Amino acid sequence: MKKTFIAFMLFILIPHAGLFSQDFGKVERIITRRLDKWTNPLVEWDYLGKVTLDSVKQGKDENTIGLYFSTILSTIPLREATCNRFTESIKEKVGRRFRKYTLEFYTGGYPLVQLIPNIYRTNIAIDSTRIPVVAKYKPLVVRRIDSEIPEHGLYGKLIALWHSHGYYFEMKLDRWEWQRATLFGTVEDVYVMSYVLPYLTKMLENAGANVFLPRERDTQIHEVIVDNDRSTGRSQILIDSASLTEEKYRGFILADTIFGRYNPFQEGTSIRIKTDTAVYLPEIPEDGMYAVYVSYPLRHDNSTAVKYTVNHTGGKTEFLVNQNIGGGTWIYLGTFKFLSGMNIGYGSVKVSSEPTDKGYIGLDAIRFGGGMGNVARKPSPEVIANQRSVNDSASSVTPEETSDYSHFHWKVSGKPRYVEGSRYWLQYAGMPDTLVYSPNSFRNDYNDDYQSRGLWVNYLISSPNDELYSRQIPGGLGIPVDLSFAFHTDAGVTPNDSVIGTLAICSTTGTRGKFPDGSSRLESRDLADIVQTQIVNDIRSQYDPEWTRRAIWDRPYSEARRPDVPAMLLELLSHQNLADLRYGLDPRFRFSVCRAVYKGILRFLSYPENRDYIVQPLPVTHFAITPVTGKLIRLSWEPCTDPLEPTAKPDRYRVYKRTGDNGFDNGVIVSGTSTELELEAYNTVYSFKVTALNEGGESFESEILSVGIKDESRDMVLVINGFDRISGPEWFDKDDMAGIAWWSDRGEADHNEISTIGNQYDFNRLSPWLDDDAPGWGASYTDMAGIIFPGNTFDYTYIHGKAILTAGKSFISVSDEYFCSDKFRMPDLKILDLIFGEEKSVASPGNNKTIDFKIYTPEFMNRIKELSEAGVNIFMSGAYVGTDLYQAGDSTAIDFAIKYLHFTHRTDHAVNKGEVYATDYAFRNFTGSFEFNSAYSPSVYSVESPDAIEPAGEHAICAFRYSQKNLSAGVIFEGNNRTMVLGFPFETILKEENRNFLMMQILKFFEK
Repeated sequence: MKKTFIAFMLFILIPHAGLFSQDFGKVERIITRRLDKWTNPLVEWDYLGKVTLDSVKQGKDENTIGLYFSTILSTIPLREATCNRFTESIKEKVGRRFRKYTLEFYTGGYPLVQLIPNIYRTNIAIDSTRIPVVAKYKPLVVRRIDSEIPEHGLYGKLIALWHSHGYYFEMKLDRWEWQRATLFGTVEDVYVMSYVLPYLTKMLENAGANVFLPRERDTQIHEVIVDNDRSTGRSQILIDSASLTEEKYRGFILADTIFGRYNPFQEGTSIRIKTDTAVYLPEIPEDGMYAVYVSYPLRHDNSTAVKYTVNHTGGKTEFLVNQNIGGGTWIYLGTFKFLSGMNIGYGSVKVSSEPTDKGYIGLDAIRFGGGMGNVARKPSPEVIANQRSVNDSASSVTPEETSDYSHFHWKVSGKPRYVEGSRYWLQYAGMPDTLVYSPNSFRNDYNDDYQSRGLWVNYLISSPNDELYSRQIPGGLGIPVDLSFAFHTDAGVTPNDSVIGTLAICSTTGTRGKFPDGSSRLESRDLADIVQTQIVNDIRSQYDPEWTRRAIWDRPYSEARRPDVPAMLLELLSHQNLADLRYGLDPRFRFSVCRAVYKGILRFLSYPENRDYIVQPLPVTHFAITPVTGKLIRLSWEPCTDPLEPTAKPDRYRVYKRTGDNGFDNGVIVSGTSTELELEAYNTVYSFKVTALNEGGESFESEILSVGIKDESRDMVLVINGFDRISGPEWFDKDDMAGIAWWSDRGEADHNEISTIGNQYDFNRLSPWLDDDAPGWGASYTDMAGIIFPGNTFDYTYIHGKAILTAGKSFISVSDEYFCSDKFRMPDLKILDLIFGEEKSVASPGNNKTIDFKIYTPEFMNRIKELSEAGVNIFMSGAYVGTDLYQAGDSTAIDFAIKYLHFTHRTDHAVNKGEVYATDYAFRNFTGSFEFNSAYSPSVYSVESPDAIEPAGEHAICAFRYSQKNLSAGVIFEGNNRTMVLGFPFETILKEENRNFLMMQILKFFEK
C-alpha cells in the first residue's frame, strides 16, 4: 500500500513532460487501451457507421498528443456542442494521467473543430481562410431594368446550377439511352429537372441571382433562330447598314444537325454596331411561351450596358447585358408569350445602347425556344469504358477493343433538347470541345457528360481575351461565378421500405486544398453542411420528423472536385426507393425542398459579406376581385406567413395584368394589400396575379383571377376558383405488390409535369434488378418521355369567364379562401360558378392526419347554404365532387350535397372516355353532345376519374350522361334556386365552341 502511494505521488510531482521521456509507443498503447472500451457519445449518428480511433501520434511538442479518428467522424455535421461532447468523453476516458496534456483531435485529414462551418461558430475563432475576398466591382451578365433590386437577397450573385444526368449516346451499344433506370414513372435524368427548372432556378432568380445551367432550360419544342448569317423561315434582322463596322467576327450559324467537333459559334459570323439599333424579328411557328436567348461576340471594347427590349404579347420587358463577359454562347433573358407569325410590335427583340456609351454593340444570333436535340452521334473508332464520377481520371481507363465503325450512321436523339445531357447542350452553346464538353476526346459520352459540367463552370469563370473569335478559343467567358450546385437523386432500396434520405458531397483536397483566389476549399464543406442542414430541418418540420440525414462526404466526385468555386453535389433522396418517392413525386414537397436549398445558398453567400439576409416571401392568399362601379374593380389579397422563416415577410406587392389571351405585363408595385383600378374596355377578359416582395426578393405568383364586364349586362356571375390542389400520384403497397397507381389518380402537377416518362408496369417487389434495361420492381415504359403534361395552371377562371362573357353576362372571380372567409361580400349575387377541377381531399406527404384540398369544409358548406337560401343559382363542376363526399366519411357533407346541391354520389372512374350527351329529361334546357379530356392533351389536364352522380330529391333530374356507360354525368335542380352539378370539370371540355354553348344553356336555365 505504501509503495502504491509513493508511486502515485511521484507521478503527480514528476513533470508531465517526463511521460515522453519514455517510449511514445507506450503512451500510444495506454491511450489506445483506455479508448478500446470507450463509448461514442454521438449515438444519434451511429447509423452512419462506427467511429473508431485510428492512431495516436505525438504532436508538435511533448505536451501535445494527436488522436486520429476514422473518417466516419468527419461525415457528421459538426457543431461546437457536438465537438465538446465528443472531446470531453475522450478526455474523461483517457483519465487524469493525461489531464496536463493537450489532446488534439483529427478526422478526415482535418482538426475536428475545423469542420465546423463558420456560420455555426460562437465560441471558437472564425476560419478566415474560407472567407473569399469580396470584389469591389463584380459584373452581372444580365439585369432586368424594371425589376426590384433585392439588396438582402442574392442580387449580384452568379450561380452555376444543374440537374443530374440526361439522355445520352452510348457508344458501345450505338444507341441513345437514359443514364439511369426508368422506375416509378420517371427517371433521374428528367426527375430532378422537376425541382430545378420550375422551383429552384426561379427562386434564385427571384432573389436577384444570375443563374446559369449547362442543360436546356426551356421545354418549348419549337426553336427559332434569328441571325445575320441565316435564320429560321422568314425571320430576319433589321439593321441600319450605315452603322455596321467593316470588321466581322466569328459567331453562330444555324445548322440543322451538328456533327463531330462542329462548333456552331465558330462556323458563322457576328457583327458590331455603334449607336444605332437592330431589331430581331422571328417567325414564331405556334402560339406559346418561348425562352429568349441572346448571343454576341466577346470583345474588350463592347458596351457593358447593351439594352435588349423584348416585345411580347404582354408588353415590353427591358434588360441590360454586359457584353464584356459571356460572349460566344447563349445568354438567357427570360421566357415570354409570343403569337404565331411575324409581328414587330409584340414579337421581336430590339438591341440598342445609350448614345453616351462609347462601347460597341455586338450582334449575333437570338434564339426563341428550346427546340429539339440536333447533335448527332455515332461510335468513335476508339471507345473507352464508363468511369465512376469519384474516379474519373482518363489515364486510368483502358480502351475498349477497337471496332470498324465506318458503316455506322450518325444519330440524333429524337428528343426535345431539354431532356438531353449537358454534353450536347454545351456543344450547341459554343463551348470548346476537349476543354469543356468532351474531355475524353469524343470516346465516351457518358464520361463527357458528368465531367463537362465542372469544366464548364471553370470556363465561365476564366478570363476572356480578344482571341476568342479564333478557332483555338483560348481563355473563357469572364463570368465571376460564386458557387456551383449539382442536384441529383441517389440509387438504393431499403428492405424495410424506410426513407434513404439526403446525402451531401463536397471535395476539399484538390489543388492543395485551395481555390484559385487562395481561399480554402473547406468553403465547399460549409456549403454542403449548410444546405443539407436546411433541407433536413425543413423536411422534418413540414413532412417527416424522422427524415434521414445521411453523411457529408468529402470525396473527389467530378462535379464536386472540378469547379474552381465552392461546389456541392446533393443526393436528395433515392429515386429507386418507393418510400422516398412517396414524397418526391409530390410538388408540395419539391417546392419545400427547393426553398430549403435556396435558403441554404442565401445563408452561405451572405455570411462572408457579414450582411443580413432576408428570405423572399411565400405567395399571397385570399385573392379576390370585387366590383366597385362600372369598370372600376378592387383587387385584394392577404400575405402568407412562413413559420420557418421570420424574415420572409412582404412589405409591398406587385400586381400583374393580362389582356385577353396575351401574356402578362411587367406588373405595378402596390404598397398595401389591395388596389383599385379601372378596366380599359368592356367586353374583354382581364386577368390578374399578385406576388409579394421584400428586400430578399419576389415570391411565386398567386393563382390567376379574371374579370369581364359586359356593357349591356347588369347581371354579374361570381366565379369561385376552388381548384387549388397540387399533389403526387396515388400509390399502393400490399403484400409483395407496390407502386404508382397511375390508373386511379396521376396526381395534380403544379402547372406542368415534366418528369413523367411512362406508366409503371412491374409492381412485384420481388422482381430482381438485372440492369437498367431490366430494372425489375418499379420498371416503367418510356413512351411519354419528352411530353409536357398539363396540370393545375390556376388559370381556370379565365376559361369559365370567357364562356360567360360570350354568353352575354359579366363575371368577377375570387379564390375559395376569400369566398369562405368572413370578408366575403358580394351584393346582388344571382349566379355562382364553382370551379373544382380535380380538387379532392389528399393527405399531406408523410402525414395522413393532415388533409389538404378538402372540398366540403364547414366554411364552404355554410356559405353555400346561406346563398342557396337567398335564391342564388349554383353551377358546380369537378371530377371529384361526389367522391370527396365519401372520402372524408362525413355524413354531414353527404346530407349537405343532397339538400343544397341536390345530388348524390354513384361511383368514381365512371368512364375512361369523356363523351357526354344531354338527356331527354332536360330537353327544354339542354341539348347536344361534347367531349372532355380523358386522355393526353397539350392544352388541358386529363380527367382519369370522372364522377357519376345521381339526382337527389324532388325536382332534381339527370341532365347529362356519359356515352360509354350511360351513367349520370350531370344533375340539374329547379326549386327556390336552381343548380347544375357536373361530375367532370367544365374547363376540360375540349372545344371552345362546346364550352360556350354549354355555358350559354346553363345561364339561360338560371334565368328562367
